[in-house]
Amino acid sequence: MVVEIRQRVDADLPALIVALAATHEVDRYPVLPNHVSQEWLLEGGDDAAWVAQDGELVVGHIAVAETDEDPDSLSVHRLFVLPDARGRGVASALLTAAETYARVLKQDLFLEVVSHNTDAIHLYETRGWRWIRQYTATWAAPDGRHPNIHLYASPDNDAMHFLDLGAGKPTE
Repeated sequence: MVVEIRQRVDADLPALIVALAATHEVDRYPVLPNHVSQEWLLEGGDDAAWVAQDGELVVGHIAVAETDEDPDSLSVHRLFVLPDARGRGVASALLTAAETYARVLKQDLFLEVVSHNTDAIHLYETRGWRWIRQYTATWAAPDGRHPNIHLYASPDNDAMHFLDLGAGKPTE
């Protein structure tokens, strides 16, 4: 598998929704079923977004946007990989694109992940992302529970910069 990482274009959206639906079935990401939509995928004022493409098939996605809490910091949004394409370095390649983007802009990069997504957490920690804190979401999952969210900082970040993300809005 030779995966190309490239900027997302509008023509990618139908394939991304199919991949997002498959991801939701396997990982409950996004947590809320109604978030398997183009509106949710594009929400957040993404400054930059990339897809992973294997031949003609779009197999993954990541976006980066300015945070509400700090206009000099960026946040990873909507990172997912088609379940059949996992284990081949696709998520890692997408993260590299986001990390490089933040590095070029000289901005710190953060991400939030729901605690049940242990494979994602393992990826972030293996790549050197630093756990900052955990908080409980203000929104409820379909089962009525409020998920625990983990906040991570990129290994390239200023070690003294701890962004106060975690408003608990339903980003997942």
